[in-house]
Amino acid sequence: MVIQDVLNLFGKVDGEIILKHYFNFNKIDIVLNKNKELEENQENLIYEIYEKYKKNYPLQYILGQWNFYGRDFFTEKNVLIPRFETEILVEKILDLNIAFKNILEIGVGSGIISITLALEIEDSKIIGVDISQNAIDLANRNKEKFNVKNCEFIKSDLFSNVNKNLKFDLIVSNPPYINLEDMGKLEEKLSYEPEIALYGGEDGLDFYRAIIEGANEYLSSNGVIAFEIGYNQGESIKDILKEHNFKDISIYKDYNDFDRCIIARR
Repeated sequence: MVIQDVLNLFGKVDGEIILKHYFNFNKIDIVLNKNKELEENQENLIYEIYEKYKKNYPLQYILGQWNFYGRDFFTEKNVLIPRFETEILVEKILDLNIAFKNILEIGVGSGIISITLALEIEDSKIIGVDISQNAIDLANRNKEKFNVKNCEFIKSDLFSNVNKNLKFDLIVSNPPYINLEDMGKLEEKLSYEPEIALYGGEDGLDFYRAIIEGANEYLSSNGVIAFEIGYNQGESIKDILKEHNFKDISIYKDYNDFDRCIIARR
């Protein structure tokens, strides 16, 4: 097996990621050495990986890490996989140029949003909650990896274990938002991810309703709420925000022109 065979097996993008992760090959190494033979142990590893990969097992779980906002975060089965699209939510929050002091994230998953905001807004204090102990444990692993001091993770069903005396300048969430119809049409790769992190109720909006309804009790005056949203949910979530007296509501599209995030002010 030569390097080009790896690219043929996995495709150029995933093949390059695998070669870099396991063998420390950079793009120049790959381009200049496509006919270089792999060592036997390297070839055996490639075939071992491919056995999982061809069954649509997510590459993020195979590698045990994935890049988000320029940093490689640990990943684990039973916790939602970090996605590039979520970077848009982080970017839009940072683009507000607000020095958020106290931030609450609901549904932290692997901790990518809380940790990124903690590192990018150094004077902030962030609390991240999740109902899944697996998620809390993984988020703490990532917190330790990046030596983050201004962030803590606690197990909580939405606001249930959040101190009612605390007020937050920002509440952020990438909640489960796939509706019942779309859950029945998910591609096989998504079947390996926890349903609890994907399914948002019959119309996909259950968690938005619950978080928005509870947010006013925890947001400071003029506090900001920010969500990642499903591809066609912008107007529906905007209506829910209006019902709870939020203002300055902005919907942002992703690079495919689908709804991707929404930000509003109390």
